[in-house]
Amino acid sequence: MPSATTLRSLLALLTLAASATFALSPPPPPVKPPPPIAPPMPRFIVPDAGQPLTLQRVQVQATLAGAQAQTRLELVVRNPNPRQLEATLEFPLDAGQSVVGFALDIRGEMVAAVPVPKDKGRQVFDDISRRRVDPALLERTAGNNFKLRIYPVPPNGERRVMLQLAETLQPNAHGRLQYRLPLNFGQPMAQFEGRFDLRGGTRILPAGALAGVETFARGDQTSMQLQRRDWQPREALALSWAGSGGDNVVVQEHLGQVYAYAELAAAEGARGPARLPRELNLVWDASGSGAERDHARELALLDALFSAARDVRVHLTVARDAAEQERVFDVRGGDWQALRRTLQQLPYDGASSPATWYAGLAAAPSGSGTMSLLFSDGLATWPDLGGQPPAGPVFTVNAASRADLPRLRRLAETSGARLLDLTRMDTASAFTALTRPGLQVVDVKGDGVEGIEDVVIESLHPENGRLAIAARLTVVTGRLLVTLTDGQGRRSQRRIELRAPTESPASDEATLPLAARRWAELRVAELSAEQQRNRAQIRRLGEQFRLLSAETSLIVLDELADYVRYEIVPPTAAMRATYQQMLAQRGASRQADRERHVDGLVQRFKQREAWWAKTFPLEAPPVAEARPTAPLPPVAPAPVRPSIAVPSQAAKAAADVARPAPIAPPPAPAEMRMAAPPAPAPAMASMAAPALESVAVTGSRRAREEDAGTAASPAAASIALRAWEPNAAYVRRLREASDGERYAVYLDERPGYLSSTAFFIDAAEIFFAKGQQALALRVLSNLAEMELENRHILRILAYRLLQADQVALAVPLLERVRELAPDEPQSSRDLALALAPTQPQRAVDLLWDVASRPWDGRFADIDLIALTELNALAARTPRLNLSRVDARLRRNLPLDLRAVLTWDADNTDIDLWVTDPDGEKAYYAHRLTRQGGAMSRDFTGGYGPEEFSLRRAKPGRYEVRAQFYGHNQQLVSPYTTLMLWLSTGFGTAAQKDERSVLRLSGRGDQVLVGSFEVEAPAAGASK
Repeated sequence: MPSATTLRSLLALLTLAASATFALSPPPPPVKPPPPIAPPMPRFIVPDAGQPLTLQRVQVQATLAGAQAQTRLELVVRNPNPRQLEATLEFPLDAGQSVVGFALDIRGEMVAAVPVPKDKGRQVFDDISRRRVDPALLERTAGNNFKLRIYPVPPNGERRVMLQLAETLQPNAHGRLQYRLPLNFGQPMAQFEGRFDLRGGTRILPAGALAGVETFARGDQTSMQLQRRDWQPREALALSWAGSGGDNVVVQEHLGQVYAYAELAAAEGARGPARLPRELNLVWDASGSGAERDHARELALLDALFSAARDVRVHLTVARDAAEQERVFDVRGGDWQALRRTLQQLPYDGASSPATWYAGLAAAPSGSGTMSLLFSDGLATWPDLGGQPPAGPVFTVNAASRADLPRLRRLAETSGARLLDLTRMDTASAFTALTRPGLQVVDVKGDGVEGIEDVVIESLHPENGRLAIAARLTVVTGRLLVTLTDGQGRRSQRRIELRAPTESPASDEATLPLAARRWAELRVAELSAEQQRNRAQIRRLGEQFRLLSAETSLIVLDELADYVRYEIVPPTAAMRATYQQMLAQRGASRQADRERHVDGLVQRFKQREAWWAKTFPLEAPPVAEARPTAPLPPVAPAPVRPSIAVPSQAAKAAADVARPAPIAPPPAPAEMRMAAPPAPAPAMASMAAPALESVAVTGSRRAREEDAGTAASPAAASIALRAWEPNAAYVRRLREASDGERYAVYLDERPGYLSSTAFFIDAAEIFFAKGQQALALRVLSNLAEMELENRHILRILAYRLLQADQVALAVPLLERVRELAPDEPQSSRDLALALAPTQPQRAVDLLWDVASRPWDGRFADIDLIALTELNALAARTPRLNLSRVDARLRRNLPLDLRAVLTWDADNTDIDLWVTDPDGEKAYYAHRLTRQGGAMSRDFTGGYGPEEFSLRRAKPGRYEVRAQFYGHNQQLVSPYTTLMLWLSTGFGTAAQKDERSVLRLSGRGDQVLVGSFEVEAPAAGASK
């Protein structure tokens, strides 16, 4: 929240923002509320397991006091498979719930997690699990969704994990506090033990899965115990009791800082007259995640509104990745059946962008008698290309357990309206809040308290009769002064007395007092409404207060050396002393490492210059060395290794079949030699392969300027890409459907493939091919909603958008990938290449970062590839600032032909093969061909790129293939998606590019991706 002064200025305007702009009407008849929303259940995801993991034991210990709940949840997971696995537990939390800690058993001892920046947490988890040791990572994905990753769960063995949850409970309409804990994991728990201790409550009522459980009272504490075997509760474990009412104020000290937290009983009091619309701007989020909303509750609210308003003109905008054209409905006498049917029949498909909400709200009329409503879960998964919130009040309505409430609350409250959270409000309460203004906060300040640094409010409006306010203080006594206004504009003030803390500070710095935790949680929630702008503040608060947030995660590591290696402060004081000593020794060598890396890059670049300057023969090989004309068998797939699926070069070479004597290439220069390389593969032209399209195909094609002094013009050449033709059953239906029916066919098939990236890519490809681009983009955008913050999926989605020339959409996705995985050089390289046409200076800077930084050894040659691309871009773009680039590395090396292969899966080995007109193949084990075709070093650990370069191309046909050798991933799609970038005249003004996105189905799979066709020079011409 802004400073107190800014808060006062902002809030003073809110009561005026929605002044008498509505028609007056009597209240509606009572509306029967729909049943409660069923919370989504937690679930284990281990797609590569032959048998599902089982829950051997679940223990719950809940301590309930006043409106605060602390829950300790311990899970013992068993792996019945004969190999170790990675397990992922995904679970949502209700509003007000938070994770305050977790621990993992390591060698029989529970080790507590520590906070870490989110991108580093993911990097460390992947790096350490790649080394087969024990990390665990807990992340917040989007909204109130969480993901816990554990590795390894040993073969035929168990792992134990503990989660600690904290919650501020909300009273219902009858003033009763309610506690709920859903435990339906989709499978039985072999053993369940639960204990629930409640202090100070009266009229206690166990409900749900706790219904009928015997209670035991001792003093002011009531306890319940529950034990079950082979138990799968269909309902949440629930309790409700009568709260004490009144205000609750806590002042506590934490690490030398004083915090205050207050919950004020705030009855609504006098409300204003009913304000019912004559015109309604209705924006309905119909993105894929919208299917999870409780539409019965949403329609019940609209039913109440139209029953009261009677005659309303409704301007409906359906919003997904793009806003659909506005539709107008006239409601007469409360009859809104035509609109209701339209809403009930909407398909929920595609991603969601705030820009589409704003466009819909701005497009409809505004002014007297107009109300604006946005129905959405607030989860924004699609790039926001510059949309601006509307000027007038916008009521936001949420009916989803998975939601981004801070975003929805900020949009509503800064516009002068409010959030209607139907997961915590019944229909009658929501209707009243919508149509009759009530109590709200207009100012908070210190009265006789100097130095209040920061005040945060959960909501400007009472929620279930309570207001939550937290403050960070520089003094320990005094008061807060809260100014409110009721629905009739009358002001009142509430004074909160702040007394010095009576409790001693916690001796354990990891124990976070309630007041400090609530201040940090409310502040992070406030900042999260504009996450991109506030990323650094969110990260700092998450690390300081050990909170899960959009920018911080919690991680457990196995050894002290890992904490030192990744510069993560360990959990105990005993470990920290040694950690500081080891860290000081390690820090001094960083700059030296980078300098050594650049020096090594200079030496490899000199070798590339020597290759580029060398003249290779272009004439046909001697007759004696010509290949036989008999057909040759195809290359056999690599054998499956028993422990690691990614084969070594030796294993891959052994997989090649016996072949006739190959063309003998000339001795390779030192820079390209390999020790005892195997013979090159047989001529690929002789292998059975699908036919290529005969001419240039869809894709981006740009000619770029080149600075003076570049080498001679490249050979005249064209590129042909293979049309991707998947063979899934749904493809024929989509391809054969008429343009008018194709989307209906897609929607009919969609429910069976909700978790399949292949389905959405295939379907989008058909819509693109049929010229239905808007639908193609909608279908493709589903990838952004499939698994929140999955960088692999976002990367391949961006690749396909680049292929479709949707650079404006691709760039924000690649920016997000770079935020999620800054440790992977591909993240910066991909973004640089996308930015090159419009922001060449930033592209050059990003490419230099890739080239100049030392990376993990599995990213072979990516520095040299990025340097090649940097120099080519600089040669085509005058007046770039290259001062950061080492002068020894500034030279453009133009090429006739270039092919670069990347893919979406980590720990995966895919190879690029290029066969020249002589039938000679360049590949990982034969990196230099007779005519000078050079292949980069083999990428066996994920993503690529692998690069083929040829300075001078002889006339003829060059075929480009990809071979899937294997992967070593636990969590991997059955398909691996590839992106191939083919260029002619690379680094010259005549450069032409074609991109292709396709996929391989599994180990041993091979695909012909495309070809170059180099024309013979005209008579008398010379190169």
